[in-house]
Amino acid sequence: MRTAEKHVGETTLVEVHGELDCSTVPSLEGRMDAVLHDGHGPVVLDLRELRFMDVSGLRLAVRLEARAQLHGVPFSMLEGHGPVARVFELTGMRRFVG
Repeated sequence: MRTAEKHVGETTLVEVHGELDCSTVPSLEGRMDAVLHDGHGPVVLDLRELRFMDVSGLRLAVRLEARAQLHGVPFSMLEGHGPVARVFELTGMRRFVG
């Protein structure tokens, strides 16, 4: 897994590439904690370039939503394709992605 951070106006876009699973979640979580803690405008987590995500990635998504609210940062996610979208769909968590 690798990430790329871009700034579009006041919005911070964090793109995630590769696979998000129990071995890569800690890395993304640390990166996102720093972005959310800074509190610079809206944050968008882009999952469209993920090839795979397991339930640990889904749990991270829920935690990130809560942390964003705690820091008063508008937060959203762009839904991935294929297996990534399926995880959100099967668990009834599609409301977290747009």
